[in-house]
Amino acid sequence: MGNPINESGTKLEEDLESFLKSNEFPYKRQKSGAEAIDFIIPTKGNYTIFADCTNQNVSGSVYDKVPHKVWKYWDKYDYDEVYIIRGKELPGKKVKKHLKWFKEKTGVETHIISFEEFCDMLMGKKPDSSLEQFFV
Repeated sequence: MGNPINESGTKLEEDLESFLKSNEFPYKRQKSGAEAIDFIIPTKGNYTIFADCTNQNVSGSVYDKVPHKVWKYWDKYDYDEVYIIRGKELPGKKVKKHLKWFKEKTGVETHIISFEEFCDMLMGKKPDSSLEQFFV
């Protein structure tokens, strides 16, 4: 039997891939477990969306690893903005503080949003203003 945490993360990746395919978005999905961001989604206007699935649904330490993940992928891809697609659990204040510090040092914007919010964003729907608190 596999690790339930890894399985829920893989399911989120599969759900996103299904959404991208069904809506005919171009994308590149990295191999699960690879030292690479989960999805690279090119858009019109020479802009690329970088997205990583972190399906944390209960309290735990997964979010504590997010700032390092954001830095590691920034070091590899040199992006200005990244999306962390979350589960039901929200990141704690220290994680948000760490990501805010990283933004001040590098200019990299980190968005931690749900799968539904990410899909809505891709479809051109403006995020609910109540979500702004989760944009780091």
